[in-house]
Amino acid sequence: MGHILPNIPALPGRTELTMTMDAKGPAEGIHRAGRPLRVRLRSALLLLPAWYLPSSSLRVAFHRLRGAKVSKSAEVGYSVIIDNLYPEKVVIADSATVSARTTILAHDESFAYTGRGAQVIAETRIEQGAFVGVHCVILPGVTIGSRAIVGAGSVVTRDVPPDTVVAGVPARPVTSARRAPPTA
Repeated sequence: MGHILPNIPALPGRTELTMTMDAKGPAEGIHRAGRPLRVRLRSALLLLPAWYLPSSSLRVAFHRLRGAKVSKSAEVGYSVIIDNLYPEKVVIADSATVSARTTILAHDESFAYTGRGAQVIAETRIEQGAFVGVHCVILPGVTIGSRAIVGAGSVVTRDVPPDTVVAGVPARPVTSARRAPPTA
């Protein structure tokens, strides 16, 4: 198992970590997102209230304080993770619903960690009236179109067009989409 040890630079704030395979010495340097410490602290300190407050409107308010662009009319469930480093890159529009335990990402450091390229930072959008089911993962740069439905447990790797129902890993359009009968 690798150990992660802080590499404290000469300038104030931690902006990178060094990963080692054992306690004998550091391996190749890993460059993480260079966010100011105060921005990272603000996001982290507001995270628990944003996850566990009893009403959706309070959870929305704390995600907004963290920097996420969440409409006041959006519904956000318990334990929804909105990107911790770049919450300002997540947009949740009017009347959209994000169900419990969903993760919405705006960055991906996997290429940077493996030395295969740069990190990805992209705006992730959930448009007006869209519904994201329980325990979904929305990857960076994805747009969930207006009134689209994402089935529970889906991993969304590509944009979802408006009025489309997707489900699965990876999320794909559902061929037998049923509409609810009109209410009288």
